[in-house]
Amino acid sequence: MIFSFRKIFILLFLIGYLPCRLLGQNKYLDSLKKELTGNNLTDTARFDLLINLGDNIANYNAEEARQYYMEVYNSAKNKKRYYYMGSAMSGLGSIQSYQNNDDSALYFYGLADSLFQKDTSDIAMASRASIRSSLGQIERDRNNYEKAISNFLDAINILEKSTADNKWNALGNIYLDVGSVYHDLSQFDKALAYDLKGLEAHKKNTSDHLFTAYTELYVAADYVNLNQLDSAKLHLKDGEMLAAALNSPDLYYELYSGWGVYYKKSAKYDQALLSYQKALPYAIKTGRKFREMDCHRMMGFIYRDMKKYAESATQLEKALSLVKEINNKNLEAGILKSLARAESELGNSIEATHLYQEYINLNDSLNEQESKKKINEIENKYQAEKKEAFIIALQKDNQIQKSTLAQRRTLNFSLIAGCILLLFVALLFYKNFKNKSRLIVQSEKLHQQQLSELETERKLEAAEFVMKGQEDERSRLAKDLHDGVGGLLSGVKLSMSNMKGNVFLSEENAHSFSNVISQLDQSIAELRRVSHNMMPEALVKFGLKEALENYCENLNLSRTINIQLQTYGMENRMDQSTEIVIYRMIQELLNNVIKHADAKNVLIQLSRDGDHFNLTVEDDGKGFDVNENKSGAGLANIRARAEYLDGSVDIISSKGEGTSVNVEGRAEG
Repeated sequence: MIFSFRKIFILLFLIGYLPCRLLGQNKYLDSLKKELTGNNLTDTARFDLLINLGDNIANYNAEEARQYYMEVYNSAKNKKRYYYMGSAMSGLGSIQSYQNNDDSALYFYGLADSLFQKDTSDIAMASRASIRSSLGQIERDRNNYEKAISNFLDAINILEKSTADNKWNALGNIYLDVGSVYHDLSQFDKALAYDLKGLEAHKKNTSDHLFTAYTELYVAADYVNLNQLDSAKLHLKDGEMLAAALNSPDLYYELYSGWGVYYKKSAKYDQALLSYQKALPYAIKTGRKFREMDCHRMMGFIYRDMKKYAESATQLEKALSLVKEINNKNLEAGILKSLARAESELGNSIEATHLYQEYINLNDSLNEQESKKKINEIENKYQAEKKEAFIIALQKDNQIQKSTLAQRRTLNFSLIAGCILLLFVALLFYKNFKNKSRLIVQSEKLHQQQLSELETERKLEAAEFVMKGQEDERSRLAKDLHDGVGGLLSGVKLSMSNMKGNVFLSEENAHSFSNVISQLDQSIAELRRVSHNMMPEALVKFGLKEALENYCENLNLSRTINIQLQTYGMENRMDQSTEIVIYRMIQELLNNVIKHADAKNVLIQLSRDGDHFNLTVEDDGKGFDVNENKSGAGLANIRARAEYLDGSVDIISSKGEGTSVNVEGRAEG
């Protein structure tokens, strides 16, 4: 009833008819390969060329097409380009479909579908709809009508959510695919409902009326099957108007054969014959033997209904000759039966008997094949259910093994931890016993030692506050250095400066004295820098945003690296301990960039949304292999600080591609 689009409809949906329909195939492929040798191709342009090459040769040079698809998949995988990964798997599925390897095609199409789901663009949505349509076509060919309809409806649902303006042809064709399944099941009312939806979708594409014309004829055929002849006539006339404008031989054939069915159903046999006589030259012009055979077959049936058996036999003989060429055994059986009846009515009993016996033999063979097919379907279903049950059993066994291994790990860990704890306790008892026996007279010192041990125990139990304690200590040391040692050095400098003006010195001594004062200035400046790094004054007084701005500004003064800071939602301050942890993480990340990355530019993005923050630090440096550097001290410190904030760290890097570090966590203490 309805032609199937499989993968081609997505190309019509996205870019219109391929240029290779306008150019010679070889010339077009040569131009694609020439473009592929260009030196300035972007990844996207290269992927598109490779996919295009694979699509154009997949049905006759599968091995070369497979190489193109795999090149796209492997390269796109490294860059997490899910659309192109899915397109490559879709191409492999098409190869298997062309070779009638349906199980393999279903596997690759399934992979493509899962990859397209990771991309929310319109082109990925349309590609996923194409995949669902292809899956539906395979299931329809295998007579799995329920699965076929399910896949077609999934494709419709995906396309209906698309915002693309040029989706209507694709959507209309999938509606027609659903209608074709119901037509195969002889549920013509449901077929009509979906064909009408397809017609409505095609009418929305005002730039291409060909699909609309075909759909008008499919809807007319549904109305004829439902014996609603007036409605069928209206749609045939609409199709006739479009056919006159399009002047397509294929469309004219469909139109006149549609009128033929209509007039035959209406018992207007002369007009039915005239319609098929008009359809016949267009069938021959399109070069499709099936259409030519069908015209002779239907004229033979019409002459039979008119009781003109000689004319019926003539047409049926032509149809029989053609149907044997195209090797359609089911139609051949029907023609043999009708031809036997015509010969019988003409009194040619011997010829009629011969034809009828030929029909009986062929029909028995077809019934045997159908029985084998049904048996194979039952066997395949049984094997599939058996395989599924086996997989479920394996999954259960695997889960049990995992659970057992987990229990063993937990038990082993508990035993090891218990042994370590017992050993630690035993060592403590031994040490205490030894100290008591040797230092019995020094009770006060022993008492202090016990207090120290208790304090150590308390600190171990409060490990989660170690980081905060470290920052407090940094702050105290910074303050002591700045206010204490810094003040003393400043006092020394002031005293020496006063002495210089009150004491007579030789020129050489005065020069040395000035050098000492200059060194004091440098010491004071270095002391201030160290104390600022240990605990920036701006961080304590004005908050994280201003502290980071000062820090990045100071680093930019070196002119060896350009650091850009972007903050969002940082108008209100966080808990001071949280700000300190985030500041330290950024310090550590920038230190790693400066020491190891050889980067020219760094982008820092810090945003806050309620009680959560997100930090991203990206550089254009030389990158590194994340798997080889998991245990680095710098990265370990960053992960430890992130865990302190109930957060996580995600590092994306590869050699020569720069590094991106993303940290998420809570923004409240």
